[in-house]
Amino acid sequence: MGGLAVNSSKEKDKTDDDGFILDSFCISLSSCSPSALRSEIYAVVLGLQALPFGSSIIINTDCSQLISLWTSFVDVSFSPKLLRQPNHLLWLSVRHIVKKFNLKVKLNKVPAHENDAHNIQVDSLAKDAHSFVQPTFSPLAIYQVPCLLTFDSLPIDMNIRHFLCSIADARALLSFCSMARFTALGSPALFDWAGIHFCLSQIKGFASHKNGHPEFWIFCIELLLDMLPTLTTLQQRKPYLYSPDWLCPQCNSVPEDLNHLWTCPYILPDLYPCLTYRSEVIKFRDACIKSFLSLKSLDFSFQEDFSTLDCWDFETPSSSCLWLT
Repeated sequence: MGGLAVNSSKEKDKTDDDGFILDSFCISLSSCSPSALRSEIYAVVLGLQALPFGSSIIINTDCSQLISLWTSFVDVSFSPKLLRQPNHLLWLSVRHIVKKFNLKVKLNKVPAHENDAHNIQVDSLAKDAHSFVQPTFSPLAIYQVPCLLTFDSLPIDMNIRHFLCSIADARALLSFCSMARFTALGSPALFDWAGIHFCLSQIKGFASHKNGHPEFWIFCIELLLDMLPTLTTLQQRKPYLYSPDWLCPQCNSVPEDLNHLWTCPYILPDLYPCLTYRSEVIKFRDACIKSFLSLKSLDFSFQEDFSTLDCWDFETPSSSCLWLT
């Protein structure tokens, strides 16, 4: 079996004495993440289900990965490691069918895109099936496994731990993008949440407490989200513990609110949020100019005009600069 359509269309066939296909039919199976390999495995499962007890069969395929995984998952004793692999439900179904019907199966590698008559015919049938609407069946009717988890009516045929982690990440991002800080700026469609999630996931310190600097990242995020527990905030939350007369513990001159944190001269330079913010804005501006120059030669006036845009005004800072932040 080879050359199957990526949309999981499958061929079940009748052949003549020369092995050529005389009759065939196709079905379409829904999938969360369709792939060519999954199509090949589905075709094998459907073919094995049609065999009588005790049959011997040779399966011709141009998919080397199918043969390799068959050797790892079917021709050996069961290992719990199989449950962590993609398509493990299909491989469990293959193991069950082979054992239940006492089948002897051999996979034969045939060259792809060469003058193999049988392979060419299967490729042609698969392409024809891909061009027309096919009957749709639920994958649940195909699997033969003792336990089956589903999500949105589709089987979870991937590492369960990774799947649950992806759900947790999605919920965390939903909570993050639902904060009042963002909703006050505009519609959720205004932000590139996929890009934000990607950037946050690349920061090891954002989720890790093993690098020695988790407090720094917590400080940055809370500062940007107006959630930092300043003395003024604590005085409002718990006036019975924090006297309203207390001032900034660093300069002891004015109340310690978020605005004062950006300007207090007694905060350590390496933790001074205003300096950190300004340096990051300048770094990003220079990186943009460098990227532009790498694509096209630009005169110096462009660099000057670009550097004076309102979004780089971190002294005030401007509204566009805050949006960029």
